[in-house]
Amino acid sequence: MTNRMRNLVGSTVVAILIIGLGFGGLAQKIAVFVQAAAPVPATDLEFLKNYANQRCAMITGGEIATQGELMYAQRLTNTYVGDSITVEGLRRLAQTLGVDHIVNLRIIRWEERISYKPERSLLLLGATSFLDASLQLLISPLGLLFGIDKEATVALFTTVFNPNGDIEFTTTTTCEDRPLLSLLIADPLEAARGAIDSALYQLAVAL
Repeated sequence: MTNRMRNLVGSTVVAILIIGLGFGGLAQKIAVFVQAAAPVPATDLEFLKNYANQRCAMITGGEIATQGELMYAQRLTNTYVGDSITVEGLRRLAQTLGVDHIVNLRIIRWEERISYKPERSLLLLGATSFLDASLQLLISPLGLLFGIDKEATVALFTTVFNPNGDIEFTTTTTCEDRPLLSLLIADPLEAARGAIDSALYQLAVAL
């Protein structure tokens, strides 16, 4: 819930800045690549590629190259964005796509961690101490479950290149998803969305 509220506030602030100050990217075309250097489920990765494109278009106001354009340009130039891409490869991609910026969002951390917080259990058990013994016996397992905390964490390393293959901007963003009843609903996909939004907000300001 905290991440969702922070994202909403961040979106509002960025929108005000864009309207008030104007943004040079309005006439720009941007290629956004999302890659995984961590064990990310394939379906989640595909979702995040589409999500990053949509959010980048909304936050920067630029024209975003489609996933089809990215795949075609990489095949045509035999150049794939990754650890070993060369400056010349980036130039060929930028020229083929006709973009002003190439954004590489690299997922470097994708994890779920479960921990136990005894103070939560004690709080619930203490609150039910006035009940009769039979009800306390029924509720005590819930007290143990209430103390289990699940935290989903995702980190991104973002690099932005210009058409000449030079690095324009880099940032690392980390986001956690640990809502109420986190054992049931904490989701690394939600954390990834927050990390992508944070990186794109920084990109919009920097460029």
